[in-house]
Amino acid sequence: MSQFGMQMPGGGQSNKSTPDVFTALIFVGVVAMGVAIGMLWVNGAKLAPDGMPLNVQAEGDIKIAK
Repeated sequence: MSQFGMQMPGGGQSNKSTPDVFTALIFVGVVAMGVAIGMLWVNGAKLAPDGMPLNVQAEGDIKIAK
């Protein structure tokens, strides 16, 4: 009867979406981007003048903490 557009209540299978390879690739990409941002933040804090990676060095007065 489903070919005529009539559907029985509770009949048939429900179409549940399942994770596929594209979902896994998106998840891996998000995790990799998070790791990359974390690495940039840590290394930027090492080069920043006061430890905040969003601040920039003054021109002509560049100091790198050891």
